[in-house]
Amino acid sequence: MIRIYTSTAAAAFFALTAPVLAQSEADFVAAFSGTWQTLDPSFTKDGACRVELRSQSVDGGFGLSAEHCGGTLSDLDHWAIVDNQLALRDSSNKIVARLGGNQRRINGDTTSGPIVFERVTQSASAGSPSPSTRSPCTYYGYTASCADAKDMSLPEIAPNGGSVEAGVLVALNARKEARSDADVVATIPAGTCVRLEECKSQSGENWCRAQVANFSGWIKQTATRMNRWPILTFDQQCRSSK
Repeated sequence: MIRIYTSTAAAAFFALTAPVLAQSEADFVAAFSGTWQTLDPSFTKDGACRVELRSQSVDGGFGLSAEHCGGTLSDLDHWAIVDNQLALRDSSNKIVARLGGNQRRINGDTTSGPIVFERVTQSASAGSPSPSTRSPCTYYGYTASCADAKDMSLPEIAPNGGSVEAGVLVALNARKEARSDADVVATIPAGTCVRLEECKSQSGENWCRAQVANFSGWIKQTATRMNRWPILTFDQQCRSSK
């Protein structure tokens, strides 16, 4: 289960309209190049569907790479600007999705239904701060408040199918295995509620397996921000602020 429980200020609106296109194709490409993802089960396969929109020109538009994409998006090949919209094309040059929005969120229609993509921003590092930059506390997400000891305790989950709800506090990578070098299956946006199915402590670190859309991934309870400040990555209940 996954749902958004907070709202964030929208980025400056970058509508896909004629005035925008008049700014030049280069401006448009620069604005929307980067990595986007959707957690919609209709378009995912073994992880979040991630699409990297590239600025390099290819035959028919611009290059892209895609991973863990299924359904209508299983054969993505390149993207283009078509009729004032961002169009995703497959290997046969067929448009499979038409999108519009801003530089943080784009949405639109595919040949099989509506879709929403969120830009993947830099997630919290899973490493530990160096001794020279030790902080006096572990911060509560991106805030300046220190997390309490109870916030950092290992969540208790009842055996035999039990689960608990948790609120993600920062952009957080969910991995295939409970280790920092395991493959990323999704980047969970801050302000998302997930359901924890299993938690364990290993090598002094707490990891929990979280249900994300139609798949699950392991999330680490603490991380570092900008390789400097230790932070709590999720709370043991769904709330937007402490």
